Amino acid sequence: LTISDLHLAHGAHTLLHGIDLTLQAGEVVSILGSNGAGKSSLLKCILGLHETSASQRGDIRLFGLHLQRDRAQVLSRVAYVPEQPAVYGHLNAIENLVYFLHLAQVPTIHPPAHYLQRVGLAEASWQQPCSRYSKGMKQKVMLALALAKQAQLLLLDEPNTGLDPQATDELNRLIIQCKHSGMAVLAVTHDVISAMAFSDRMLMLTKGQLQPVCLNQTALTLDTLQALYRGQA
Repeated sequence: LTISDLHLAHGAHTLLHGIDLTLQAGEVVSILGSNGAGKSSLLKCILGLHETSASQRGDIRLFGLHLQRDRAQVLSRVAYVPEQPAVYGHLNAIENLVYFLHLAQVPTIHPPAHYLQRVGLAEASWQQPCSRYSKGMKQKVMLALALAKQAQLLLLDEPNTGLDPQATDELNRLIIQCKHSGMAVLAVTHDVISAMAFSDRMLMLTKGQLQPVCLNQTALTLDTLQALYRGQA
């Protein structure tokens, strides 16, 4: 993923101002930021999903390709997990994988059960409708889909919101597993602790621009975080 001089505005309100970002294979980058900073809007720009009323300029390339010119080819290599995982509640985990893989028209090496095992979804739940799943279980289905379609870029929107500590730890481990499989991973999140656990780099989106973040456990105090989110660190 390469983003060069990206600008996004809604009327007179500027959300993104001169964003530059490069993400390599096997790298995990987290983008932190307060509510309304433009984190989710950045993901929508990458996916070509921003509102038609918005004004966008700049250059976004995925795998060296332009999304608008090579949309089908690009999106077949991208996996996106929104804040509320988008699985069909009336289908079970296996049915969801089969359906989404059919839509993507991507050949798979192994049957769906193989990927559900890899992400640690309990076998007893595979045949249950996903409407019974917790958010963490639905995320595992979507991560299994990312592995099945051999995605090269994984985009995560607030992945840890609403998860208990055990589910958060499981998700963090899965993100690292995706990294080790060669995926590039871009996560936007409020969860600084998790970001520190799985990220190679952390960036703060403030005033429409990205700034590098350097934190360690000893420097992680409330005052430090407040200054960071105010763009003063």
